[in-house]
Amino acid sequence: MESKSKLSERPLPFFVYGTLLPGQLNAGLWEEDDVIVEAASLANGRLYDMGGYPMLIEDGDAPVKGCVIIVPEARYTAVLASLDALEGYDPAQPGALGYRRLAREIMLADGRFLTAWIYVGQKELVNGRSCIKNNDWADYVAASKDRQQTWPTTLNIVYGLHRPANDE
Repeated sequence: MESKSKLSERPLPFFVYGTLLPGQLNAGLWEEDDVIVEAASLANGRLYDMGGYPMLIEDGDAPVKGCVIIVPEARYTAVLASLDALEGYDPAQPGALGYRRLAREIMLADGRFLTAWIYVGQKELVNGRSCIKNNDWADYVAASKDRQQTWPTTLNIVYGLHRPANDE
């Protein structure tokens, strides 16, 4: 198994499952013609509605639906920094409250597996939050058109928007 430092130096694809999905409000952080996008899923997760964006917790018995994005090497560092900033992830403080960027095995739609970065939330932040049916943010958003008017039209950062439900 690779050491954490070696893994963090190696460019990995990203597994996206929420506002970073194609067609969602933060896809512009990575979308360009030279990006490869493939349908994928993460086994045994659970998505929660955080009020305009989802949070994934590695808990549950159903796959989380999303896609893998593979960014060209020339743009990788910039995209990684943008996604880390959006999620409030600081590599110097990887255990801080909020999202953590972790390497996980993802299954592509054709059954192949690959290792990808994924932003995972912390369990205490979802207490009292609703689970997203079928672990599919895109379907959830499409079925919640009446709620979409209260969701942000742009979201530059989610850090600070989430906190434990008992703090609200």
